[in-house]
Amino acid sequence: LQYHLYSPPLPHVSNLHPHQRMIQSFFMSDRLREELQKRNEAVHHSLDESGYLPLELYNYHSVYPLEQPKMIPGSFGYMTSVYRVTGSVDGKPYVLRRVEGFRLMNEMAMSTIDPWRRLRHVNIVSVREAFTTKAFGDYSLAFVYDYHPLATTLADHYFAPGATPPTGPALEKTIWSFICQVASALKTIHSAGLSVRSLEASKILVTGKNRFRLNCCGLLDMLMFDVGKALPQQQQEDLIRFGQLIACLACLSLTAAQNLPKSIDFLSRNFSTDLKNVTLYLLSKPSPMKNVDDVITMMGPRILHEINSAHHYNDFLETELSKELENGRITRLLFQLGFINERPEFSLDPRWSETGDRYLLKLFRDYLFHQEDENGRPSLDVAHVIATLNKLDAGVDEKIGLMSRDERTFLIVSYRELKRSIKEALNELRS
Repeated sequence: LQYHLYSPPLPHVSNLHPHQRMIQSFFMSDRLREELQKRNEAVHHSLDESGYLPLELYNYHSVYPLEQPKMIPGSFGYMTSVYRVTGSVDGKPYVLRRVEGFRLMNEMAMSTIDPWRRLRHVNIVSVREAFTTKAFGDYSLAFVYDYHPLATTLADHYFAPGATPPTGPALEKTIWSFICQVASALKTIHSAGLSVRSLEASKILVTGKNRFRLNCCGLLDMLMFDVGKALPQQQQEDLIRFGQLIACLACLSLTAAQNLPKSIDFLSRNFSTDLKNVTLYLLSKPSPMKNVDDVITMMGPRILHEINSAHHYNDFLETELSKELENGRITRLLFQLGFINERPEFSLDPRWSETGDRYLLKLFRDYLFHQEDENGRPSLDVAHVIATLNKLDAGVDEKIGLMSRDERTFLIVSYRELKRSIKEALNELRS
């Protein structure tokens, strides 16, 4: 579907003169619009009422499954399921991750979620709250996170059958972007006295163009409240898993972490020395303790490249947004014409009758929507409507001919005069 009823731009648009523009340059790019529309559609997916999902759940409703039911426990050791829910307080969509068949034995474990709720970072899926529930017919533990429509996991995006990851220099650029974003998230988490504990490909979301977010944060802190390791050891394990993920991305295989010597050899032969050094540092034994600050130092100019890419994409989005600026002008004109034309309460008022000044606007409506082609068939030319309303909005001096339906009256008026008539009519309606 072409949103603006125009064909995509042709490949030879570079041959246009400087003063010429393709019609697509006036609107948001089709690719960006399609992506945003798909996200919006994903937010509004719903199910008919079914017996296996609760109608309401704590402070949430409209429960919608985001994953197929799993028959085996996941990496957390419990069966989990993921749903999109809508908040009853603010009406916003959220993700609810349910840990099935888990009965919280220590109420103190619920307090582990509070530090995560206060944590905000662009590369972390924000934690909203956690609670226990029996709405699904069992004892379940529910975690509520921000919802990112159409997000995929790192495992599905790069390692699933049919995935099309980048290769060559593009792959290394993607890996460095991944390193910068995850290192930034780990810096914030470790500085807050926390650890991820679930840094793996299935727990990292890809939410946009090379945008990575750590997911399921805080979940293991509550599940393993009584058997957790010391915080420094957990943070060291985060860094080791970070290095393993880099090796997996470089080899484009989730099994690369199982044979690290071979993976490092492949990485050394196909990628830069800087990338190899960062990976080796993360995979090495702590002596005495590794620190994410050292990783950030080793990244050096790669951070500048990431910042430049972010600014370039921000410029692109601002440019696309500027194309939609004041895009409601035509709609406002249609509303105004609808308010004015053929109002029944003024049918006896000569100022509003067909012999008055408002007659121009009635004829203009016919000129706008009731055109016919050379064969007498209705013309459904959207371009004519858009071009005419744009001229009316600008109030140009160009003149047009307006003919009555009985063809006995023909008036020549300018868009400036029509715009003035609309303004005067609206002022009288308001008075």
